[in-house]
Amino acid sequence: MARAVAVLRAASVAVLALFAFDAAAAETIPQSKASRELVRRILLDACVYQEAAKEDFDADKPDEKADAKAKSKAANIISAKQQKIVDACQCASTRAMKPVTDEEIVKVDENRQVPDAWYSATTEAYASCKR
Repeated sequence: MARAVAVLRAASVAVLALFAFDAAAAETIPQSKASRELVRRILLDACVYQEAAKEDFDADKPDEKADAKAKSKAANIISAKQQKIVDACQCASTRAMKPVTDEEIVKVDENRQVPDAWYSATTEAYASCKR
């Protein structure tokens, strides 16, 4: 019984030491500043996830009995569709960021939130960037 209590006590000290280390490490890591490029990448990510969710990539997948050549062809088709989404979202996020001023980027840095209007602008620009 005494041995079990000693092991439990040692484990508790180890866990507390781990939490103390994590808290100290978190305090020393500075928060990154929001930049035009960082905000553009946030818009890009949101666009890619949104547009990829609309696509039905499962329809392009062959059934389990298909041969390797058919599976490879289907994988290439899916990859091409995904690349088109990424390319169009690159274009859309760049277009959405053009009218944004440096003062607005500073506001994003202060409140750590990208305005919904910028997400909407990216979505609207996606339609004209799609090929």
